[in-house]
Amino acid sequence: MTTTSHAANDELARITSHPDPRVKAIGEALLAAMARVFSPEERHWIGLIEQRRAQLLASSQVIPVIDYGAGRPDSRRSREEMEQGVPSSAEIRAICGASKPPFWASLLMKLIVGLKPSSCLELGSCVGISASYMGAALQGNRGGRLTSLEGSPEVARIARETLGSLGIGSVDVVTGPFHKTLAGVMQSAGPIDFFFNDGHHDHDAVLGYFEQALPHLADNSVMVLDDIGWSEGMRKAWASIAGDSRVRASIDLGAIGIVVINRKSTFAVRIS
Repeated sequence: MTTTSHAANDELARITSHPDPRVKAIGEALLAAMARVFSPEERHWIGLIEQRRAQLLASSQVIPVIDYGAGRPDSRRSREEMEQGVPSSAEIRAICGASKPPFWASLLMKLIVGLKPSSCLELGSCVGISASYMGAALQGNRGGRLTSLEGSPEVARIARETLGSLGIGSVDVVTGPFHKTLAGVMQSAGPIDFFFNDGHHDHDAVLGYFEQALPHLADNSVMVLDDIGWSEGMRKAWASIAGDSRVRASIDLGAIGIVVINRKSTFAVRIS
């Protein structure tokens, strides 16, 4: 993301001055993350979480993994393979390497701080780094909970260990493939104010989860989609969601996309 161009600055100004309070809050969160403007409490949490990340990145322990996702951009997995899961094994440090980098994780934190959601949902816990950032923000807000879904049992175990070691009690980790767990979680957690999809990088799955989530989302809820440029399928899925008539605003940050859900006219902005 290039933040020095006049076009990007103009778009940022457009977002932060937008009359929709959700869009404005997203812009302010982005500016704060870019400028690394954090409260002492936020800096404390960031330090602890990054220490945990460093520990995991140093671990050569091998654990079993079940991947219900799309694999690599060129994997071409069938729907049956993704539903059944592909078993393998991997070092913890390699799994942790797929976690959101500090900038994007801190943006998630700032989004939670600014939007103050009551009910949050994450698809793809990984080892719990992004969940920790969001959970810390919820605790700083003095309210709200995050439910994080992870398909692979051993990876989910590590996520729980991460949250427990940090003392973050505002997050629940649910284990199992999304096609078996998501519906029940949304039924009990709804209406959902903040939805972070970082789990299944497949065109049909992303659109399917979008449609499945809509009835359980609060009006003016915010949905964040990770890795929107990861593959051609992900780019098409993002374009479909960003242009959907039920999306009030769409913000393309290159690595992630953010949309505000309601039934009004659309406003789209791209920062690249």
